[in-house]
Amino acid sequence: MRLGDTLEIRELESQDEQQAIDAHHQLLAEDFEFLPFWSSDEDWEDYIYRMSAGRRGEHIPEGWVRSGLFAAFDQGDLVGRISLRYELNDGLLQVGGHIGYGVIPEYRRLGVAQALCKFGLQELRDAEIEHALVTCDSDNIASKSTIERCGGLLDAELPEIEVSDGPSKLRFWIPTRSIR
Repeated sequence: MRLGDTLEIRELESQDEQQAIDAHHQLLAEDFEFLPFWSSDEDWEDYIYRMSAGRRGEHIPEGWVRSGLFAAFDQGDLVGRISLRYELNDGLLQVGGHIGYGVIPEYRRLGVAQALCKFGLQELRDAEIEHALVTCDSDNIASKSTIERCGGLLDAELPEIEVSDGPSKLRFWIPTRSIR
């Protein structure tokens, strides 16, 4: 069963709070923050407002860039998320890139990551970004495969970068015009 073609991908809303927090705690075990920059001390409505404002380029903290957070749902069940950066600062140009995605474990290998990546590439193309930088851990075969299926090519000048706190990162560029 492939879910990629039937997903609803949108910004988080009020009714998504419990599913999103559950996903966040579940993926923390894999050292992945499902809800970037979220704290249990923050009111949920404030968090979703802050994420939406960041997409519009409003209230961006110094050193950050315009970014968006979108969630994927299959028949109302939260299955994954994608973070988009519409600009790159020095750090993102090295490691983070334009796109970051995560999929709930029981929904992996069903096309969710590829659907999220394609959605992100379309969103970036709509923002007039011609080439998206996408990175993944060098030992993450599934993510590498997703990026390549979406048209990613290893960076010719800097294909891999060492990081101090884990596996090296592979760096791919994807032309956003290649997504249909």
